[in-house]
Amino acid sequence: IALINRWRHPPTVVDLSAQGIQSWIPVSTCSEDHTTLILDRNHIMKLDHLERSPSLQQLSVASNRLVRMMGVSRLTELRVLNLPNNSIGYIEGSPL
Repeated sequence: IALINRWRHPPTVVDLSAQGIQSWIPVSTCSEDHTTLILDRNHIMKLDHLERSPSLQQLSVASNRLVRMMGVSRLTELRVLNLPNNSIGYIEGSPL
């Protein structure tokens, strides 16, 4: 039954790479089916309120201007965090 349910609601990928995005705050309407979020090659400086996407399993924010992330410690399903080519100084819940 679990396999059937998985095929009914496959994990979704939201790819917003290279869109000129300067800030990202997930809204409460983020679908629970969204398991992968790709925000590569934008101009994002901070990510706040990531806890609003509790089903997120993969997050990629490569090649941005990222200096801060808030709410990532509450992403209990997160398995992949891709952050190269940023200037991160603070990730909530992580000693850098």
